[in-house]
Amino acid sequence: MLFDPIIACTAVLLLFAGARAVSARVGHPPWASPVLLATLAVAVGLAVFGIAPARFAAAATPLRWLLGPALVALALVIFDNRALLRAEARPVLIAVIGGTLIGLASAWGLAVALGLPPLLRAALTTKTVTTPFSVAIMTAVGGPVALAAAFSVLTGVIGALLVPALFRWLGIASATGRALGLGVSAHIVGTDWQMRRDARAGGLSALAFVLAGLVAALLVPPLWGWLTAA
Repeated sequence: MLFDPIIACTAVLLLFAGARAVSARVGHPPWASPVLLATLAVAVGLAVFGIAPARFAAAATPLRWLLGPALVALALVIFDNRALLRAEARPVLIAVIGGTLIGLASAWGLAVALGLPPLLRAALTTKTVTTPFSVAIMTAVGGPVALAAAFSVLTGVIGALLVPALFRWLGIASATGRALGLGVSAHIVGTDWQMRRDARAGGLSALAFVLAGLVAALLVPPLWGWLTAA
């Protein structure tokens, strides 16, 4: 038990490094997101070695301490893109606030329609934001952190896979509109894909997912009691 945290943290870091290498080798497609690949590898490892997920999560707790600094570091995204924010303030705010509200409402409405338990449907609302924000929100309100993180990762991957095709189908040609939509809907996974193709659009996308996280962080905790009401 003494070495559990060392083993767990080392395993996660090595798997993530391997996932990054695999993603780079295949050209960084959305389906090969390092976060998704590393998560799947951990799940397979737990199943193969018969390790209880709760025990592994407890052993890997030191890595969760890094989410705080990671969240603070996201403020650098706003600072680095302050010129873009000033130049595109109106479309950025409309896209971010509108997209976040629609994402929160649609996720909660779908969960209610499917008859999901109150705590699960409340956690599902945080799929709208990137993982550091969803984990921070769930930690603050005492919600299911692991589920929220999983929802965020899956949303990012699915969004990065489908949203570009949806833009083409809808005839959305604006680079700004595409970047903002991808940032709000596909979070950091979509932003990473965008950044590798257009640095300016990637900056707008990064700005969008950070601001969306701030909007959700302001809205979800005060509404938590209502969201989890039976």
